[in-house]
Amino acid sequence: MLELKHLVAGLLAACMVSGCTPRRPGEVPALVEARDAQAVVVQTDTGPVRGVASAQGRAFLGVPFAAPPVGALRFRAPQPVAAWTRVRDATQAGPACLPRYGFGHKHVSEDCLTLNLYAPPGPAPAHPRAVMVWIYGGALQLGSNVDYDLSALAARQDVIVVAPNYRLGVFGFLAHPALRGEGEGAYALLDQQAALRWVQRNIGAFGGDAHNVTVFGESAGAWSICYQLVSPGAKGLFQRAILQSGSCLSADSSIARNAAEDGGTRMAQALGCASDADAAACLRALPADALADAKPQRRGLTGRDSWAPISGGDVLPVPPAAAIASAQQVQVPVMIGTNRDEGRLFAQLLSYVGGLTLRSGYASRVERMHPEANHVMAQYADIAAQSRWNAYADIVTDGSFACPTRRLGRALRTQAPVYAYEFDDPQAPYGLLRVPFSPPLGAYHASELVYLFQRPWVLSGRPRFTAAQQTFSTTLQDYWGAFARTGEPNGDGRPPWPRFDGDAPLLLSPQGIGPATDFVQRHRCAFWDAHADARPPALP
Repeated sequence: MLELKHLVAGLLAACMVSGCTPRRPGEVPALVEARDAQAVVVQTDTGPVRGVASAQGRAFLGVPFAAPPVGALRFRAPQPVAAWTRVRDATQAGPACLPRYGFGHKHVSEDCLTLNLYAPPGPAPAHPRAVMVWIYGGALQLGSNVDYDLSALAARQDVIVVAPNYRLGVFGFLAHPALRGEGEGAYALLDQQAALRWVQRNIGAFGGDAHNVTVFGESAGAWSICYQLVSPGAKGLFQRAILQSGSCLSADSSIARNAAEDGGTRMAQALGCASDADAAACLRALPADALADAKPQRRGLTGRDSWAPISGGDVLPVPPAAAIASAQQVQVPVMIGTNRDEGRLFAQLLSYVGGLTLRSGYASRVERMHPEANHVMAQYADIAAQSRWNAYADIVTDGSFACPTRRLGRALRTQAPVYAYEFDDPQAPYGLLRVPFSPPLGAYHASELVYLFQRPWVLSGRPRFTAAQQTFSTTLQDYWGAFARTGEPNGDGRPPWPRFDGDAPLLLSPQGIGPATDFVQRHRCAFWDAHADARPPALP
């Protein structure tokens, strides 16, 4: 299993080669610096905040929703933030959470539990607006709300969009016997719930409807939402959910408490916190940088030395797959889907890591991903005979994204409406890297975000859409916005989106919208469904 940090190193190398321009620390959405921007003050339950209003919309950035999780509050459930009386500036985003692996950001901190809020221009309407809460991805180890400018989505869809940070890596998921009863091993999920409770208490002051909240997220953000669907603490905090390229049905999507604690104990010992009696105090006293580089010493959702929440605790009493199988999830309408070429981004990243090639290392890569590697390689032998790069990319797409997400949709549809999609654009703009890849990446992992937000992911500037892509971007936004407002994506003359029948999702593409009738065959879901009980392919 290729370690995530190596892939991120490759990603950053690609960024330097391609000349991409990451957002700078503290960079703000364009509406904040608009010529007509004016200060606007809103009273929250902890104090007044000053944001910006312009013809493009309103923004409140870096608003704290929980106390800084530092010192004695490290490795504990989020606590209420201290109130303030003076007007607090909310025109700059807060720091990203540690650990942070790049994209040019230097502003990182444990004190990171802040949110960004985007609202349409003009005064609050007579009827409160629907609310969308964005949970970013990044393998539960990297990412930040500052990576996404959500102002265009808020303005066009007449919704309020909220994007909280949450703790990452060791800070969000460490388990240890000394930490039991304090949110052990699932602090990140509790951060997300704390942000949703902030929305419940405060969104009315910004013109939002606390009873019409949709959570949406991509990759690890979708995993997070899948966890929240089955977490007792999230019940009643949202009414709809959108999961983009992420499922929580795999055996590795959560870690049994004993296994997580064994790994946490070994990690603590390696850090000099060997005594069980004072392990909690010792871990809380360590420098943040020392912890940020620590490895979990166990297998997680993205493979060896990676992180996932524990099951068997208060946050996730049972593994998500077991909870969903017994219909314990929150029964809300769900939109769920994947991209046609998810795995191509991961395959391409290998070429930016020295010595890691698919020409000579294909078998070893697959063996690290799956315990039944021989069966997997036999299934994809026809593709590998032409291109091992394509075979590897397809294995990741099919086994880690397309087929597990279809299984999740089939399970959820028995209790609530499900709308399933597959996004496809062979010429999707690069929202992360400005480099002409060969072979082209197509509808790679996270490529739909460029269309949904009409902004590059991480990069500054605007995407270069063709006329057809611009029209499709508007349609995609309209589907998402309609679902957030009403619980179904249809209306206003868009191509109809039927409820998921358990077979074919809706194909969303600039080239046309309609049933993806070849989905099951193309992604070899009969094979992957038959091997669903085996450890699934880890993300590379």
